[in-house]
Amino acid sequence: MRLAWVFLALAIATEVIGLTVMKAASSSGGAWGYAVMYASIALSYVFLAKAVKTISVGVAYAIWEGSGIALITLVSVFVFNHVLSNQEMIGLLMAVGGIVLVNAGEVHDEEDMKVADDRV
Repeated sequence: MRLAWVFLALAIATEVIGLTVMKAASSSGGAWGYAVMYASIALSYVFLAKAVKTISVGVAYAIWEGSGIALITLVSVFVFNHVLSNQEMIGLLMAVGGIVLVNAGEVHDEEDMKVADDRV
């Protein structure tokens, strides 16, 4: 189970790297930047696929996408000097809150998963 969460963290990290490089590559137009972008995003999907072998798809995708949005926004603010509007801040807080709620609803213990399966 822990390995699945490691794969999910790697999926998030490689997505953030790919999208950060995409912004840089679109500004400079370098072919290497686009190659790194495509490789990072593809690797992100590979890691996500490995994570969903154990973590439910809905939970993994929500955490992957929501965390990616939050981290990309932070990169945008601190690296690319983007200034967040009040609406963007509220949306980001809502996304983080949603991630916390989705993760809190996930059954984490294998014994709990067995009990949940027996109920169905």
